[in-house]
Amino acid sequence: MYLYTPESVYALDRGAIDKDRISGSELMARAGERVWQELSQRWPGASRVCVFAGAGNNGGDAFVVADCARRAGVEVQLYTLGDLSRQSDSARHFRERWQAGGGVCETWAGQVIEADVIVDGLLGIGLQRDLDSSWQELIEAINRPAVPRVAIDIPSGLNGLTGTVQPLAVRADLTVTFIGRKTGQFLADGPDYCGELVFTDLGASRLSRATAEPALEVLEHCSLPPPRRSNSHKNHYGHVLVVGGAPGMSGAVALAARAALRSGAGLVTALVHPDCRASLAPFAEVMTLDWSSLDDKLAQASVALVGPGLGNSAAADDCLRLLQRAEIPMVIDASALRARFLRALGAQARVITPHPGEAASLLDTAASAVQADRMASAAALVREFGAVTVLKGSGTLIAAEGATTAINTGGHAGMASAGMGDVLGGMIAALLAQGMQPAPAARAGVFLHAACADDFARGGAPECLIASDIIDRLPVVMQGVRDAC
Repeated sequence: MYLYTPESVYALDRGAIDKDRISGSELMARAGERVWQELSQRWPGASRVCVFAGAGNNGGDAFVVADCARRAGVEVQLYTLGDLSRQSDSARHFRERWQAGGGVCETWAGQVIEADVIVDGLLGIGLQRDLDSSWQELIEAINRPAVPRVAIDIPSGLNGLTGTVQPLAVRADLTVTFIGRKTGQFLADGPDYCGELVFTDLGASRLSRATAEPALEVLEHCSLPPPRRSNSHKNHYGHVLVVGGAPGMSGAVALAARAALRSGAGLVTALVHPDCRASLAPFAEVMTLDWSSLDDKLAQASVALVGPGLGNSAAADDCLRLLQRAEIPMVIDASALRARFLRALGAQARVITPHPGEAASLLDTAASAVQADRMASAAALVREFGAVTVLKGSGTLIAAEGATTAINTGGHAGMASAGMGDVLGGMIAALLAQGMQPAPAARAGVFLHAACADDFARGGAPECLIASDIIDRLPVVMQGVRDAC
């Protein structure tokens, strides 16, 4: 499944008109009729519907919805906002049809909304600016009643490219979207405001859909290392070196090391601050040494995971200076995510896993700027540091040079918990150690990480998830992925 920018969706729309010979009016009729179909199926008892129609094509779809509701015997109140004289021919056609059937267009002026369902057809996917006070007052009014809200194509006020609100948006329970799924529906605030997302291609052919390049690929599956041969031993499956664990932060290394073992690494060695060696003693499968052994162990390792709990100290800086000379593949996270270190790094195969705050530090900007355009931020990190980039957060992005950026839509808000990033780093490092290339390993790690969280949520409250639950579920989830291949 692919996601498109608003500009690409406009190209898809033109492709349906030019290549499939579907008129703009027919596309609009199909869109509005599908919205009404979805609405009436979910809320069959609705006797009053309030429709908000803007002056663009989104408003044209809204007039179709209103007319469908009227013909079904439902009471419809329709409000308009914007200059209707600027409507397209298609939108004007459906407004006139609504009026010819006795429908009334009221201008919104702060009226009390009384309805069983509200339909938002005000603003489309092209919104890039902050809304003025009158638009904000209207959106607040639409969000106020405790009734279902249905958005046509995208909730008004949501940026169709970045998924940010500008600065308010309609909180939809259902969004019916057309032609192509939009990036902004899956990034940042998009999932919180779209609610349930239903897609229809309106009958556009595969040929017409080839007229635009997708911006994101949704992670729906992943590759894994090949099944093990019977005649094999631990050295066939890589040696992961986890470097971190400053005083008070040894748990990060423990989580990363355990995740690497559970993900199939043959050997895992943890290098921690001398004061922290004893804290890893309960994990019998993990070899534990202190930072003074780094130079020797680098010669034996297949992959290094650098940063979990490493902290900022002179001793940590010494570790990073040694690691700069290493040429083995690396996964770099947490306090190792320093621009100077990444630029001096000898390893060509590298995966970085920043959260928005760490990405902001690397790009010399603010976390809010990273979140305001996650796609652009991920691409900038790839360009700047030559690394496969895993930009963590809601809708984690995996970006690599020369490849379509992938987005993870699995997982849930329960993953906003300590140690999740350490587990992810260990998983990616283990997949690299077993011979996967950086981009596929990053994709697989992210996919499995989220799938384990979803597996937990099927039997328990998502907010109860902790990082070690991910590790515990890896055997079943990985087997499920293998069985699906």
